[in-house]
Amino acid sequence: MPLSFPSHLAPVLPLKLWRPRWFDGVALATGTVAPDVAYLTTGTGVQVTGTHTVAALLWWCLPVALGYAWLVRHCAATVAPYLPAGYRWAAELRVRRHRWWITVGSALLGAVSHLGWDWLTHTDGWLHALGVDWYAVTGLHWWTVSDLSSSLLGAVAVVILARRFARRPANVDRPGRRDTYGATPARPVVFRRVAATVAVVGVALLPLFPAAREPAPTGVRLLHLVALAALLGALAANRAASERTGRLEPEQR
Repeated sequence: MPLSFPSHLAPVLPLKLWRPRWFDGVALATGTVAPDVAYLTTGTGVQVTGTHTVAALLWWCLPVALGYAWLVRHCAATVAPYLPAGYRWAAELRVRRHRWWITVGSALLGAVSHLGWDWLTHTDGWLHALGVDWYAVTGLHWWTVSDLSSSLLGAVAVVILARRFARRPANVDRPGRRDTYGATPARPVVFRRVAATVAVVGVALLPLFPAAREPAPTGVRLLHLVALAALLGALAANRAASERTGRLEPEQR
């Protein structure tokens, strides 16, 4: 399958750059990964299947995308100071909101783009409709070529678009002023140490999870691990900074 992240974001990120007020960028992004979140449960007693269907857009993709969007917005201010300087505007995602129908529509659009991309890369029926018998011509199944190539192209496109977002933060989720984007990390060394420790321990534990040899669930779990490591690192750094400030205040008095 094409990579859940960053590749699947490629079809929707241009929409946010094109009409930033028409789309909720966070919901677009979480919508694109929502169908693959079910891979977290692969091999477990509560395994969720059928999330890559049209019906699942409502019973799975929408609630998962909205839930993840809520998490991103509420955690963004904590992690943002430790992001590269060009992306520290993410700290304002919690206070910058959209109308509910824009958020819901963006989440669904992101999920639809995921299903559409998977359909183009996993099936060759549309090629037959165009008169192309891919297997007969190449001797290879279509998905063996399309998954890898589209993942690579999508990832490259997202990197290019991400650079655009770094240069144009005012057009992303907070039109206008840019004077609060300069947040600096409190204790970057603590952040790096804790985040690295969580990541190393998590990677060591991943082989113990069900279906660990399957790339899809392991890849999705790894993405969650990276996010968890960043969040825990930021929380630890902020706490260390608060404790240091608390110790300095009596000394200054």
